[in-house]
Amino acid sequence: MPNEAWQARAAAGLIALVAWVSLATQVMVAFDNLDLLGGTHGMAIWRLLGFFTILTNLLIALTMTARATGRWPRGWPDERHALGTLAISIGLVGAVYHAVLAKLWNPVGLHWWSDQGLHTAVPLLFCLYWLMFSPKSGLRWSDAGRWMLYPSLYAAYALARGTLDGWYPYPFLDVGKLGYPVVLANVVGLAIAVGLGASILIGYARWRGRPSA
Repeated sequence: MPNEAWQARAAAGLIALVAWVSLATQVMVAFDNLDLLGGTHGMAIWRLLGFFTILTNLLIALTMTARATGRWPRGWPDERHALGTLAISIGLVGAVYHAVLAKLWNPVGLHWWSDQGLHTAVPLLFCLYWLMFSPKSGLRWSDAGRWMLYPSLYAAYALARGTLDGWYPYPFLDVGKLGYPVVLANVVGLAIAVGLGASILIGYARWRGRPSA
């Protein structure tokens, strides 16, 4: 196996391990706080699955496991687009958390470790992985729209869930407190940020793919 391919698989395995351990630790923390998460284990899992952080880390754990084992499942999206979507999405997780959400609470113990794993370690490791190992050939500027699809679907999902049960996973999506005009403005602002970030990544990929002089 070429050295770079071995390095890519080893790096994917490391990221998968960090993501799975962080997710498992978060589930343990949730089960220890059932009174805050619906009162049952099922409700706690359902509440966790409302967070973009959890869903994105879960997708990364699955994707990096596939990359580490060299078994990309049939029917999954093209690796370039799957990894690009996840890079911009987990970058958003880390940026929004550290810029907006981290100041709102102070987790301790296992919760601190899971928090840092999901919002700091995985975002940094995965973005480095994308820069170093992700296939980038043939990416077009129009692919930025494809990479924006998952975050956009999440926003619709989170708002639909909130409409049904009155719970919103993030304060900037809380229609009950902010109203739809402000929340929709927040969503549009995040969409612009995602689109800009995706364009930057694609620009970098296209620059890397230019023929040498």
